[in-house]
Amino acid sequence: MAIIPQFYKNAVVSIGIKKPNDHIVWMGTGFFMTRRADDQGNVRPFLVTNKHVFQGKSSIVIRMKEKGTENLKEIDAPIVKDDGTPTYVLHPQNDIDIAVLPLNVSFITTNNLEFPSFDIDVNAMTSSELRDNGVEEGTLIYMLGYTMGLVNQSSSRPICRLGCIARISEAQIQEQHNILVDIQNFPGNSGSPIINRPELLSIQGTKNLDRSVLVGIIHSYIPYQETLINSQTGKTVEIRSENSGLAYVHPVEYIREIIDSIFPLQNH
Repeated sequence: MAIIPQFYKNAVVSIGIKKPNDHIVWMGTGFFMTRRADDQGNVRPFLVTNKHVFQGKSSIVIRMKEKGTENLKEIDAPIVKDDGTPTYVLHPQNDIDIAVLPLNVSFITTNNLEFPSFDIDVNAMTSSELRDNGVEEGTLIYMLGYTMGLVNQSSSRPICRLGCIARISEAQIQEQHNILVDIQNFPGNSGSPIINRPELLSIQGTKNLDRSVLVGIIHSYIPYQETLINSQTGKTVEIRSENSGLAYVHPVEYIREIIDSIFPLQNH
């Protein structure tokens, strides 16, 4: 039984950088989003990822499928203008690790690319909308991305990992701008979308969300650190750091704030 909509998987892309010998190093994940531009079905396209995936780079490579085929194309996408100005937009708050790259429709049509995408106003919910629809601690989630740069040569499919929401309280989001999730997040997953698992069953008197929507974007994990102290000197000799299995996700409202600043929601 299919639980994750196919176009969600297809909307997730690997992001890489090209080395001088044209070797591509895959180092992050992004996903395509759209917003309706008019009543004729025209949309404004965007690529969403973490800002730390873009920063310090002048160009990236996006791996996409050619329209109507199974052929994969590695498309160069400049993200800095000739004068050094970024073409992507960052969230104005420094501690919110989200970048949105507006895309020209010609970028898609000229390269004859498929462009499945999350509709920011249809396939996504803010943290308050999620809570109002029964999403809470323990709700199952999926992360779609390219863990440790694991990219297949003949397939564009992301790796799916299962976890759950650990904390989605309003206080958590106001204080840290994050939803806390229990999931194994490793390098390469930066910029991966988090979606909920739809549920048909619920405890009597409670709500359940029976469709899958974008919950947010993952950006970091919480390390567990252990300090080793020399018993004779009392000084620290080593600090060991491990992945705790807990990770931070910026909820959808912060992605919407950036897209609203680029292309406000049209009322038709």
